[in-house]
Amino acid sequence: MTEMRTQSTAWTRLTDRLPYSVQHFILAFVGVTSYAVRRFYRDNCLQAVGSLTYTSLLAVVPLFTVGFAIFQAFPAFQTLRAEAEMLLLENLVPQVGENLNDRLHEFVSNAGTMTGVGVLGLAVTSILLFFSIEGAYNAIWRSRERHSVLVRLLSFWAVLTMAPLLLGVSLSLSSVAVSYLGAEGSVVVELVRRVLPGLLETAFFGLTYLAIPTRPVRWQDAMVGGVVAGVAMEVAKVGFALYIGQVHTYTTIYGALSVLPTVLLWLYLVWCLILFGAEVTAALPEWRSGRITEMGPAGLSPAQRLVVALAILRELMLAARDGHALKRADVIARVPVGAVAVDGMLEQLCAANWTIRTADGAWVATRDLHDATLSDLYLALDFGMWGDLLSVGHLQAPWQRKVHGIFEQVRHDAGAAMETPLADLLAPDATPAAPPATTQPGTAQPGVAQLAAEERMRVAAQPPGR
Repeated sequence: MTEMRTQSTAWTRLTDRLPYSVQHFILAFVGVTSYAVRRFYRDNCLQAVGSLTYTSLLAVVPLFTVGFAIFQAFPAFQTLRAEAEMLLLENLVPQVGENLNDRLHEFVSNAGTMTGVGVLGLAVTSILLFFSIEGAYNAIWRSRERHSVLVRLLSFWAVLTMAPLLLGVSLSLSSVAVSYLGAEGSVVVELVRRVLPGLLETAFFGLTYLAIPTRPVRWQDAMVGGVVAGVAMEVAKVGFALYIGQVHTYTTIYGALSVLPTVLLWLYLVWCLILFGAEVTAALPEWRSGRITEMGPAGLSPAQRLVVALAILRELMLAARDGHALKRADVIARVPVGAVAVDGMLEQLCAANWTIRTADGAWVATRDLHDATLSDLYLALDFGMWGDLLSVGHLQAPWQRKVHGIFEQVRHDAGAAMETPLADLLAPDATPAAPPATTQPGTAQPGVAQLAAEERMRVAAQPPGR
């Protein structure tokens, strides 16, 4: 305990000497990274990594065949093929690229003699790899949507086409630099040769984070995730090369077949880093919006879930007054509790027939909030009342205190307050309307009264501090 306190004091002294902006960046970096790590394990990314590793092993030859075919389709790049192969293989699997080069040349040459059925089989393997990647990405972005098969194939082709083109353009620019700079150009090219793989990896990863998920992704977030994955990849290359060079376990056990387990191990590590970059990309908007949970609405207390539902309905009501619906991004921007919580609650409200998604992807409320009451929403969503209503992400609205007061009344057997129309409750700068005159205090409708009694028992049974 004393040692931890000493380390904390030393860290505080060190950070106090730094400018405030640097301190803020360090804290944000540590916070986002730790959040992404928790998401990585919670989303079972290691299981997805195992599947992607073996699928990649089957798809590597078809991908190389298609990639080099695209590379050769451009006359300006044909003379650069050998250099491109060497650069790619040196960075594909550290320490074994040269051994792998001969094998891949043989495999790619054999692929050229295959029949139409065989080529179709290779193409299917590549497409299955892409579908596996898409499934892993959508799990990270908590998306249940799926693009049409045509859109998915076009996205796959775009990603597959851009990779060799980026490589070809980069190598062409290097050749131009040599011709113009002469002897000095070789130094520049050597520097570019060392930096180029990392830049290409960063651009490629960012492109996949932007194009593959079915959720909209900001290009800035995709680039940040690409940088994280790219830098981690370069560090992993150095560490992996040192490990393979110093530890000869696979060579001793497998002999000439040692390339296979080495490639498998490297592919596993690569997919870990790629999916972690995706987690960072998906975590950034949640972090900015003051995410309150990493598990969506299921990770909130019942009262907090009800507050999120009310906040969404309020924004849809205000938008309807102006005659328009709200896109998903607009709802997330107006309800600052995190994309995961908003997405989950929109789906719950839709399942309960309180909202619907239009043909153009916007959201509207399907209930008239002047007639619908807090009791109706409570019964439809089957939420409880325990939990802190006043601390839900960055959401701070006057109506939260109104709901808090109503819940307190219900807990003290004044369930009539639950009959407040939602439009009155959520109206800007308005006090809740009085309950209907036919309802006497303490004698709420049977359903609400029963739920109020059950809620008092549930609250009493909750452990302290919740």
